[in-house]
This record gives sequence, structure tokens and C-alpha cells, in this order.
Amino acid sequence: MPRLAVVLWNADSDPADERAGIFRVVPSPRCGADWAYGDRLSALAGWHRRSLPTWTPWVAALALGLIVCQGILGGLTVTQLLRFDIVTAHLGTALAFFATLLVMGTLLLPYKGTGTVGKLPWFSLTAAVLVYLQSLSGALVGSRWAVHQCLEGSQLCSVMNTHLVGVFPAALAALTVVGVTWRTPALSREIRKLAQIVGVLLLSQIALGIATLRLHLQVELLTVSHQAIGAALFGTLVCFTVLAWRDRAFAPEES
Repeated sequence: MPRLAVVLWNADSDPADERAGIFRVVPSPRCGADWAYGDRLSALAGWHRRSLPTWTPWVAALALGLIVCQGILGGLTVTQLLRFDIVTAHLGTALAFFATLLVMGTLLLPYKGTGTVGKLPWFSLTAAVLVYLQSLSGALVGSRWAVHQCLEGSQLCSVMNTHLVGVFPAALAALTVVGVTWRTPALSREIRKLAQIVGVLLLSQIALGIATLRLHLQVELLTVSHQAIGAALFGTLVCFTVLAWRDRAFAPEES
């Protein structure tokens, strides 16, 4: 999975964009072991606070705090020998950090909406929350070896079954986003594109989940792909939600 960084002032950016206050989220080949330079993000947000929205330094500080928590949980994960609750918290914090960067980047992108989203922001927010919870459930299944213990010794079946049952509300919510988007006229191209990506990722995630379960998590590539596609689906829903909420600002005022 390519690592991402929010780049507020990019060496390769167009000076005209900088003067216009346009900032970009781009892949960074220099991220090293972390997903992003949280400390640099906070420093840049503080340095350029006069050119950025007032909320930017606070969100950057939140991202930095999540990086610190992630580092602490990473250390505990190793010292506590992959204890399941710490592993789950480690993943949850990573996804929260990922979502924070996506929210920040999506809010800073230039966007012109049509004001026709209706209730789509609520649908996509619900889907994002359900996919997030489903990801945490999957972390519990993997860290507790629930599939092996349930199929071989009838233990921890409740953990595995909770994850399996959780597929239905999460998938239904994501499908609702795709379906409502398809039936809503005059939506922006960005929102329609994100809805298409949600549909593709959802189908891929379900297929990978079935394959992973049938092979009892024995194929590492499938397991990692299942986790990566789940994170991508969550991130896409987060971006969709932010753009949909921004689109509401373009709705005509009722007289």
C-alpha cells in the first residue's frame, strides 16, 4: 500500500496554486517507516497558519497526537507479544490517523458542488463508521486466531461470527451510498467517481473476505490484501462524506 503524506507546500507545486491557497495530498516516496510526517505536518500548518483555514493547525495537532499514540501502541504491541486488545487499538488508531489526513486533505482541495446531495452525507458517514467497526472486528479475529480456534476447537466462534454478521450492515450501508448516488441527478463528477470506487472496493473486499475465510487465513497475501482493501474502502467513504458535506453548502436556500 503506498504511503501518503499531506504536503502543504510542495517543491513541485505550481506557484499559482500556492498564491491561490490550493494545497494537495500527494504520494510521498520519502515517508520512511511512518505513513506521514506528523511532526512536519503540524509544523507546516503552524508556519503557514495565516494562509490556511483557522482549523488546520488544530487538525494537524490531532494528527500528531495520533502519531504519538500509534508509536506507543506499537511499542506495547511488541513488548506485550501481540496482545489482541493492543493490536486492535493499534489498528484503530492507524485508521483514525488515516481518516484525519484524508479529512484535512479533502477539505483543502478546491471543490465546486451542485447542492443536490440530499441525505447522502448521512448515508456515507454511517457506512464509514460501520466499515471502521468492521475493520476493528477483523483485527480481533486475526489477533485472537478466532478462525482457527473456532473451526478446529469450537472456541472463540462468537468473535468470528460477530465479524461475519457485521459484513451485512457495512455492505448494505456502502451499497446504499452507491445506489443513492446513482439515482441522484446532477451530482458532481467527484462524488460520482468516489461512489464508483466504493462499489468496486466493496465487491473486491467481499471476494477477498470469502477467499481468506475459506483458506483459514493461511495465505498471507490474501489476508494483507483484505486488510488493505478494507482500509481503502474506509478512506474512500471518508472522502465521500467530506465532499458530500461540502456539497451541501451549495444547496439553494429555501425561501
